[in-house]
Amino acid sequence: MPSVEQQIEQSRAKKKALIKKSLLGFSLVMLIGVAGVLLISYMPTVTSNVTDATDDTTAVPQTAKATPAVEVKEEERKALQVALSESKQSVNDLVSRVSHSQMFLEKASEVESKLNTAFNEYGASNYGAVINALNDIKSSVDTLNTDYENAYTQPYEDALLAFNNGNVSSAFNLNKTSLTINPDFEKANILQQRIDVFDEVQDAYEQARIGKVENNISKQREAYAKIVQLDPARKDAQQALDAINRQLQDSRFDTLLAQANRAIEQGDYPAAAEFLNDAKSLKASSTELATISKKLTSLVASQEQQKIENQVALFVSADEWQTVKLLANKGLASFPASPALLEAKQNAEAILDAEKSLSAYQRRPERLSDNNVRNLALQDIARAGSHAEKSAKLRAQVSSLEQVIDNINQPRSVTITSDNDTYVKVLGVGLVGEVKTKTIQLKPGTYRIEGSREGYRSTIQEIVVSPSDTNLSVHVVCTEKV
Repeated sequence: MPSVEQQIEQSRAKKKALIKKSLLGFSLVMLIGVAGVLLISYMPTVTSNVTDATDDTTAVPQTAKATPAVEVKEEERKALQVALSESKQSVNDLVSRVSHSQMFLEKASEVESKLNTAFNEYGASNYGAVINALNDIKSSVDTLNTDYENAYTQPYEDALLAFNNGNVSSAFNLNKTSLTINPDFEKANILQQRIDVFDEVQDAYEQARIGKVENNISKQREAYAKIVQLDPARKDAQQALDAINRQLQDSRFDTLLAQANRAIEQGDYPAAAEFLNDAKSLKASSTELATISKKLTSLVASQEQQKIENQVALFVSADEWQTVKLLANKGLASFPASPALLEAKQNAEAILDAEKSLSAYQRRPERLSDNNVRNLALQDIARAGSHAEKSAKLRAQVSSLEQVIDNINQPRSVTITSDNDTYVKVLGVGLVGEVKTKTIQLKPGTYRIEGSREGYRSTIQEIVVSPSDTNLSVHVVCTEKV
């Protein structure tokens, strides 16, 4: 494609030729005019009483006003060159796009004329006119593109609706209109393919219906596969085909599992493994497959499994549950279905957890004086009791902690002294009265002792009864008058 400068030079050459022709014509007119003047000058003068109007003038047609010249900078001129090139490209694209439609091609040709005018204005340095022309061209290109797209998409939409409603004849005519305007419209081409195979697709649907009546699943599968091949947009056929494939796969899977079970019963473990591998390729996540596979693995490795189970049983009888846990976990890595190993692992974990919990109370027995801690300890003892029959060490630990709790809960002697005028009571426990000295029994814990006396400000003291206390005393007396 010629550059903007080349196009301008071509336009200027045409303009120069036009100017030369115009000058030649003007010279001829002037020559004829001079000859006329000379001829009149030699003619006799005629006097007339009629006075000529002094303001008579020869009417000269006026040319249309040109677009005012606009001065632009060099960078702005270059920008106009770029804009002209881009406009030319967009117009060329438009012409190419609508080339199959005579109506739109004519409209595109009008836009081409506007573009040529813009180039001429640029060559005449009428930059303001160029700018106006470019704006008009862009608007025209956008409008034509939109109108063109609507012209072929709307018939397609109507054709698709008619096709889906079973009106194939209308769909064909409407879609043909769309493709006449735009033969490259992909959606319309796809719809045309579906229209072309419509009769074959209907025949295949009929075969699928007959296959269902005959309970011939292979015939149904073949028919639906043909429909999907001819018209992939038929989602119902694809769904039906998928359902049939699943049904066939399930049937094949069940047959393989049955063959694997028979091989296991006959002791042919290699054949059973082969059947199970084939089944796994169909349904790897099947629970039944996993069960049979575990069964086969268990049978193949029964001797090794029995050896590990015997080792675990030996350490269970020795009350060595840490070792039991280690061996059980190791065995379960190879034989996860072993009931004996699973039970040993669960028992070991439960017993070890119980021992750990009870040891925490035994290391800090003073915490058992707190009601909340003591209640938690009793709950842990109850849980440990369900496993204690399996472990002599755990039974001994439970018994020891129960003894500690009993000792902790034994009341301790607390001596209260006063002035025999102060009324003493243990808040939340009971009354002591007006005494000089009195010994009461309190279980380990925290208590508040209040003293009150008429005319005096009451007093409250807080005491902590520790399991280790043997002779705790507290003096309560009201001394501050009010």
